[in-house]
Amino acid sequence: MKNRLRATLMLSALVAAGACQDLTEVPADFVGPDNFYQNQADALAAVNSAYASFINLPSPFSSDQYLGRNFWMLVEYPTEYATSRLSAGNERSMIGTFHSLFAPTHAYVELYWAAAYAGINRANAVIGRVPGIENMDATRREQVVAEAKFLRALHYYWLAGMFGGVPLKLEETTTISEDGVPRATVEETYAQIEKDLTEAAAVLPDAWPASDWGRATRGAALTLLGKAYLHSAQAFGITANHQKAMDTFRLVQGMNYSLVSGAQYGSLFDGSNETASEIIWSFQNVRVDGLGGQMTEWFTPNPSPNVSGPGEQNQFQAERPFYDSYDTADVRKEATWLTEFTSGTRVITWAWTSGIQNASNYGSTGPAVRKYLDWAAVEDGAEEPDYVILRYADVLLSLAEAINEVSGPTQEAYDLVNQVRTRAGLGSLTAGLSKDDFRNAVFLERKYEFAMELHGVFDMRRNWNWAKARVEAQMAMARPTSAGGLNINASPFTSSVEKCSVSPSSVCFNPIDDKWKLYPIPQHAIDLNAALTQNPGW
Repeated sequence: MKNRLRATLMLSALVAAGACQDLTEVPADFVGPDNFYQNQADALAAVNSAYASFINLPSPFSSDQYLGRNFWMLVEYPTEYATSRLSAGNERSMIGTFHSLFAPTHAYVELYWAAAYAGINRANAVIGRVPGIENMDATRREQVVAEAKFLRALHYYWLAGMFGGVPLKLEETTTISEDGVPRATVEETYAQIEKDLTEAAAVLPDAWPASDWGRATRGAALTLLGKAYLHSAQAFGITANHQKAMDTFRLVQGMNYSLVSGAQYGSLFDGSNETASEIIWSFQNVRVDGLGGQMTEWFTPNPSPNVSGPGEQNQFQAERPFYDSYDTADVRKEATWLTEFTSGTRVITWAWTSGIQNASNYGSTGPAVRKYLDWAAVEDGAEEPDYVILRYADVLLSLAEAINEVSGPTQEAYDLVNQVRTRAGLGSLTAGLSKDDFRNAVFLERKYEFAMELHGVFDMRRNWNWAKARVEAQMAMARPTSAGGLNINASPFTSSVEKCSVSPSSVCFNPIDDKWKLYPIPQHAIDLNAALTQNPGW
């Protein structure tokens, strides 16, 4: 399956061409859209290319603009558990420092937006053209279209969580002369996500043969649908979707998923357990140049001399207060963060052993990301571990979150959270919590469970005031990622906060503006489409 999903990219040039010119002529020796979609092999090649759009995109895009780098930075840097090693005003650091200079022209939001819509266009091509292929099995034809609808919904789910309502492009773009599409409302955006995923779930199988592992399943469509209901309810006030989220996650509960053991938690991310019972859907990677993951370069520590070559970036590190806040029994700490490794004859301890943080310098040796790290491929960027996008632990904690919003912290909600905590090696959640305290406890559990799995900024925005206060508390220490070993879960943080008289620095800060509940619509997109409007405050 991995070879099928990632290696069959012959449609890439076709989709790129379809996005920028009117292909009215169909010469016999040219593989264009009108003479490509002829049979089942063509349909599968087209949907495989849609899967690959999260990393492999045609020029002028690069592999960095989506799951190859930029998306991780936009999702994980704002959290309290991850930071860049660079100065506060660097283009990467300013995402996590909520810097006043971050603007709609920031390259990462502009490039991510463009890459997401390029991926949507690939899915649209499949949805629009595959139904017209007569020379293929009818059931497989419906499944291919359903796979594309799942992928289109995933693009829009992430876009909506990042920007709010976005333009809904539901047909293949074939010419640059089309009129600009205005932003849909948040309600319209999530309604389209609901429609795509409901239709996909009605067609997709519960499981695929081993040769097709990694394709979207009914469980994947339902899980993403539940997450869309929950996020739209919590972040955007569509409160009727809380009940829909509960109902949908309970459907997934009845399917054949289960948590792996605590001893196996780390195996979900190292390439050794990619068909585990907990994994609902993952993005497929293989250790072949151009077909594998590309985050090892950004996660790998860079000691001197280097571990394997000059490509090590060390761009994600643990925030010291959060790292120190793990329970000593929590198996997720070691599985998430790298503090010691062997390179040749060297045993390297990588946890603030040099470049120790002070008021003006975070340093470059905070614990690195262990999840998805592939030492065997660090030089060429072709990594083996799959990126786990949907897993059963998320279903359990998300269902607990939804139940609490509808009914308060019921015993069922407690039991769901405690399943995850027990697997982590921890005791049961404190009994007798209020609705607000239970909500916060669930979100704290999510941080430990899903750190560096592309949930960060979305989780922040579903519990914004609480999450913002925790980040502000770290910033208020005068050392935003203090070396003091402070346990942020044991301190009330009621001290006053000094505001900066100038732009944010390492010794004072301006409290986080609520405009950060959404990223700005990219300025380049607005320049190209006069129908677009900007998010408040940007």
